Amino acid sequence: MASSTYLSILLTISMIFISHANSPTPSLKLYQNVCKQPGQKDFEQRCLKLIEGYPPITLIKDYLTFCRSFLKIAAIGKAIKSQQQVKEIMKKYPSSQPIKECANDYNSVVGQLKVALIEEPDLIDLDIRYASDALGRCEDSLAREKNVNTSAIATLNHEMQLYNDIVLIAAGHL
Repeated sequence: MASSTYLSILLTISMIFISHANSPTPSLKLYQNVCKQPGQKDFEQRCLKLIEGYPPITLIKDYLTFCRSFLKIAAIGKAIKSQQQVKEIMKKYPSSQPIKECANDYNSVVGQLKVALIEEPDLIDLDIRYASDALGRCEDSLAREKNVNTSAIATLNHEMQLYNDIVLIAAGHL
């Protein structure tokens, strides 16, 4: 056989291998890494669904910008809405001390998230932990409420904690 025939066969075989090679999977986007990090499927699904509702956040490539953007675009607004809902519930049940305490705790949640937005990068996680502590105090207060169904506030706390957890995970990379 002529050398051109060998080259032709080699080229054909090479093309077959190349065409059947697995294409590399694209690396995960930053927000996907944040959602996967805890290793909990439920958290991952809730996190992805939440963040994908804010398309600009899905494009962010660095953790500090992610933290600040997520706080500004998503978390602070959620905290303010939750705070307003707790205050509405408090108006319905003005004699409920635990619900009043939750309303005060939401003042702390909103305040801490706003501080985290402008905080030095290495202190963002501390502010988010304080916001999470306020949610925990609200939960403790709700446990003492015996006369009013507080499930709506408990749901708000659970949802708000997801926002806090997302920022905490991202802030852990700063």
